[in-house]
Order: sequence, then structure tokens, then C-alpha cells
Amino acid sequence: MSEKRVEQLIKQLHDFRRRAEACRELTGMGEEAIGPLLEALGNEAQQGARWAILNCLGDLRARDAVPAVAPYLEDPDCQTVAHDTLVKISGRDLGLMPEAWLKGAGKEKQPLPQAEVELSDLELMEGALQGTDAEWKKHGENGYVVRLPVGAGESRPVYARFGGEDHEGAPIVIVYANCGEAEPDHYETALRKNLNMPYGAIAIRDIRGIPHFVTFNTILRQALSPTELRKTILTVGEQAERVQRDLGAKRQEHA
Repeated sequence: MSEKRVEQLIKQLHDFRRRAEACRELTGMGEEAIGPLLEALGNEAQQGARWAILNCLGDLRARDAVPAVAPYLEDPDCQTVAHDTLVKISGRDLGLMPEAWLKGAGKEKQPLPQAEVELSDLELMEGALQGTDAEWKKHGENGYVVRLPVGAGESRPVYARFGGEDHEGAPIVIVYANCGEAEPDHYETALRKNLNMPYGAIAIRDIRGIPHFVTFNTILRQALSPTELRKTILTVGEQAERVQRDLGAKRQEHA
């Protein structure tokens, strides 16, 4: 695999529509991709691409990446994904202090299980929401609805739908939250917001025949961890709250 192809794939991580496919190909390259990913991590400014790079390094079990990944535990925007990456790499959990990971970076690699047990959809949801204040329940045949507290006794419903497939037939999970009716006058505003969303995107979904804006993210079902699912559910919910609030302000401006 040429260095040029690695560079192309890393650039694709900036495009949320091509990110999952690029990650799959990069992790499939094995050790060849680790060096370029580490170099890109140090120079990456876009949060979505940075998260993708961290995930790739975790999936690659890139032991040499620990010193570069550990400092991101102090970044609130990257702490969860950095921690998940370090756990994947080492096969153990040393917590959220960078010093603990840096101290153990030079130690002999701990053997990883030969075969990981894939969690069921229910086990993923239970692990993802353990310790949170969210309430959740089954929603339809392959989905769940999570109600995230947003203050003043209110909650934001976020939906996790299992059982889908991407264009290559790989199983995926779609997490989305409603942001309110999609009025044509606000289409441009919503599209512009997509450019500034480092994780996920805004789309239009018909709800009872009426177009609505939704924030969403699509994640691969294979090797999905409760940590990654929790991050997605919480982030999509927070984005929906923000988008609905901003669009509401736009409506008042034009009233």
C-alpha cells in the first residue's frame, strides 16, 4: 500500500460521509498506517478527524501511540475517546490521569484476549448508560430511546437504531435526535452548521409525514464499545439541544 494512499485516507477523515470507510481501510493496513496517523494526530485541528485518528490507533492496538494519546486525557473534547483508545491498546484501564499511562508506556505489553466477546445490543446499551441519569427503554424491533435530562424536569429523547447496514453491507448503529420541524427558510442555516460540527451531522427526517431536522451519527457495529456508544448518544443529544435552540432564535428574528 503506497504512502500516497495513506495520505489520501487520512484526508478523507475530514469528511464525515467518508470517515467510516477511511477508518476501515486504515486499520486494515496494520502497522503501515500507525506512523502517518501519529504524525497527523499531532497536526490535526478538526475535532471529528482527531477523534477518528484516535479510534484508528486504538483499533490498531498501536502500543507506540500511548505517549501521543495520553495527553488528550486532559482535553475535555477528547478525553472519552482518548481513554477508550488507551484501553484498547493496552487491554487494561489505568484511569484518566495521563501520568499513569505514560509511566506504564515502557512496560512489557500485556497479552490481549485471543477473541473478544461481542456484546449484545442490550449489553451495549446497559454499559453505555451505566452511571448516567438517563432513562431508556426498547423502541421498536431494533432500537432504543434514551431520555437525557436537560434541566427543569425536561428531557431530550435520543434514539439508537441497530440492525442497519452501510453501502458495503457492514452492520451499523444510527443514533439520532429530533431538533424540530425543518422549515425551508432554515435549510441554509442547518447546512452551514454542518461545517462546524466535528462529530455527526444534521439531516432531514420525516416524522409522521412532516420534515424535521435531526442530529445524527452513524457508527460501525463491529467492535463497538459502550464508551463509544455513550459518547455518541450524549454528543448527539447535546447537539440537538443546541441546534433547536439556535433555530428557535432564528425564528424569533424573522417573526
